[in-house]
Amino acid sequence: MSEVMVDMGNEVVSEDKVLATVVNGIKYAFTKDILVKPMPVKMLEKEVVTQVPTKEVDEDGFNKYETVTEVKEVESSYSTGIILSIAEGLETTFKVGDKVVYARRHAVDFDLFKDSQLIKPYDIIAIVKD
Repeated sequence: MSEVMVDMGNEVVSEDKVLATVVNGIKYAFTKDILVKPMPVKMLEKEVVTQVPTKEVDEDGFNKYETVTEVKEVESSYSTGIILSIAEGLETTFKVGDKVVYARRHAVDFDLFKDSQLIKPYDIIAIVKD
């Protein structure tokens, strides 16, 4: 983890100390999953093709459609998050504090610890290099 300073009201502390405070507040020892703090969802611009009815009918009796392509802002299928806890006995190439990329559809909200998600180790597809 880098030595980034975070403003915590009246005092400025390092990012490592903030992470340590959060990690020490976890009262669970996980057995198979990894606990992550998700980062804000990234929005991407994507071309979306929609069909618009023309109110005409072809020779077989089917409605005719025109396609309209427009650029919309959509959520990414992947999320980034900071690892808060790793299952005990799990051998991995990542560690607590690493920023990782994982598929959002496989993450499960862990409502026993505020703003966190559980993911499987094999769902982590990359470690973010800062």
